[in-house]
Amino acid sequence: MRAVLRKLSRLVRYGELREALPTLLPGPAGRAVRRSRLRREVRRCARHATPPVLVYTMSKVASSAVTEALQSSGLNVFQIHVISAAGVRRIRAGMRARGLTGARAEVNNLADLAHAVREELIKPGRPAKIVTLVREPVARNVSFYFQILDDLWQTRAAHENVPLARLLAEYHDRFSHERSLNWFDEEFKPSLGIDVYEHPFPREAGFRRIDSGAYEVLVMRHDLDDRRKEEILADFAGVPRVSLAPRNVGAEKPYAAVYREFLRRVRLPEAYVDRMLGSRYARHFYTPEELARVREKWLGGRAEYV
Repeated sequence: MRAVLRKLSRLVRYGELREALPTLLPGPAGRAVRRSRLRREVRRCARHATPPVLVYTMSKVASSAVTEALQSSGLNVFQIHVISAAGVRRIRAGMRARGLTGARAEVNNLADLAHAVREELIKPGRPAKIVTLVREPVARNVSFYFQILDDLWQTRAAHENVPLARLLAEYHDRFSHERSLNWFDEEFKPSLGIDVYEHPFPREAGFRRIDSGAYEVLVMRHDLDDRRKEEILADFAGVPRVSLAPRNVGAEKPYAAVYREFLRRVRLPEAYVDRMLGSRYARHFYTPEELARVREKWLGGRAEYV
C-alpha cells in the first residue's frame, strides 16, 4: 500500500495524500487508514522525551478547555473519554438499544483513538501524565443531555424542533444517568489499574495527585476557580504557565436560550437527586455540606447555568 502511495505522490506529495486518504477512501478502507495514522501519532508522542498528557475524563467536565490550555503550552495532549474496549462496546450497545444511528461516525472516531492509545501507550506500559476531572453529577447529566440532544432525539436542531415540554418530560428516559457515577469503576480503573476511591480526596483543596507506576495522575474538580486550575495544571505538567479559556460552554451554544429555560422549569424527582448525590462518586469528591447545598438547589427549582 505504501509503495502505491509513493508512486501516486508524483502529483500530490505523499504526506498530503496520506492526510487526505481517510476522507477520500470509503468505509472500512478509510477507517483503517485513520486508525493507522492515529497509532503512528500516539506512538510518536509516547516515545518523546516528555511523556504525553491524556485528558482522560467522562464528558462534560470542562475537559476541552483543559486540553486546549495544555496543548497551547507546547505539550503532546490527547483528549479521550474511553480507552477500554469494553467501554466502547457499552457505548455501542447503548446506542443500539435506543435505536440511535446518527452518531455512528463520532463513535467510530472515539473507538479509533481508544484503540490507538490502548495499543501504543497503555499495553506497552509507557509513561504518561493523566488529567481527569470530576463534576457534580446532576449538573453534568443536564449538560450532557443538551450536548447530544440532536443525537438522542434523532432530530436536527432538536432544541428548536422538539417542544420544551417533551424535552423536560423525557429527560430521564433518553440516556443513562448512571454513567458518570460508574465511570471510574467501569472505565478508568480497568484501563489504568488505578482505583481513585482507594485514595482519600482532599475536598477542600479540590484536587489530588496520584503516582502509580508509569502514570502520574491529577484528579481535579470541575468547579475550582479557573486561576487555581491554571496553577495546579502548570505545576502538574511542569510548564511555566497554563491559560484556560472557556470551551464547549452551554451559554455559548445555539441551544443556550432553550437550555436556560429548561433549567428554570425542570423539576427533578427527589429520589433521582438523592440517588445521584448519595452515590459513592459524589460522596468521595464533595463534602456533605456541599452536597446538601446542591440538593437544595435542584429540589428548590433554583438551578442556574450549569
